[in-house]
Amino acid sequence: MSSNNALTPAQRLYLDIYGYVLIENVLTRNEIDLLLETTYEIEAQFKATGECPYPASHFSGTTNEFFRVDNLPHIAPCYFDYVTHPRLVAMAEEITGGVVRLEQSDAHIRRPVTDPDNPKKYGFHRGINPGFNYTRNGLYHFTFIKTLTNLTDLEPGDGGTTVIPGTHKISDEVDQQAIVQAALEDPRLIHEVAAPAGSTLVFFEALLHASGIIRSDKDRVLILGGYTPTMFQTWNGYDPDPDFVQSLSDEHRALLTGERKYGWERTLRTL
Repeated sequence: MSSNNALTPAQRLYLDIYGYVLIENVLTRNEIDLLLETTYEIEAQFKATGECPYPASHFSGTTNEFFRVDNLPHIAPCYFDYVTHPRLVAMAEEITGGVVRLEQSDAHIRRPVTDPDNPKKYGFHRGINPGFNYTRNGLYHFTFIKTLTNLTDLEPGDGGTTVIPGTHKISDEVDQQAIVQAALEDPRLIHEVAAPAGSTLVFFEALLHASGIIRSDKDRVLILGGYTPTMFQTWNGYDPDPDFVQSLSDEHRALLTGERKYGWERTLRTL
C-alpha cells in the first residue's frame, strides 16, 4: 500500500465484496463531543422556535423519534471540519477514482419508536442506480460514496445502519422488493453495523441500506457526508450557501461547489 492510500488493501477488498466497510477511530473524542453538542443544540433551537435559522439548510425530520438537519457546512465549524475531513475525502476519492465534490451532508438524532401504530420495520433503499460504476486496475469504482460516522456507541440492537451486503452490484432491473424479501428470509443476509462512536461506515450509495431498528432505550446520533465526481450536481436542497463559499480556500470551495467540472483529475489505485 502506498502512503497516499486512505484504505488498506483489506478494507478495499471488503468494500468491493460487500459494498461497505467500517473504519474505526476516524474522529477523536473531542470531535465527537463537539458534533454531539452542536446537533442537540440545533434540535433544541428548533423545538423552541419551530424555524430553521440557517440559510440554504433545511430540516427533513422534526419528530422526537427522528430529527435531521440537512446541508451542514455553513452551520457550524465542526460540521464544516467533518465534511472536509482529509481522511474521509481521501477515501471517497479512492473509491470514485477521482477528485470529488460534496453531494450531501446531514446530521441525525434517532430515538426508539414507541407508537404502536408505527411498527418497527426496515426501510431499505438506495439513492442511485447500481449501473453508475466502472472497473479500473481490477477494482470496482462507484460514483456516489457515503461516509456515515457514529456519534454514539452502537451495540447490537442500538439501531446501527443495516445493509444487505453485495446488493451494490445487483442491477435495478431486479425488483428491489424481491431482493429485500429474500434477504429478510435469511438473517445472514441482513447486517446491522454496530461500532463505537467515532467509527465511519463507508458504503456505496447503490447498496441497499436502512436505518437500523432501535430496540434499546438509547439515542442514536450520526453525521453523514456524500461525495460524487465533480461533474455531478448536488441533490436538491444541498447547494452550498453562496456567501459562505466565497470565504473559503480554493480547495474547500471546489469541494463544496464542484467547480472543477472539466478535465476530471483521476486518482486510480491498485489493491
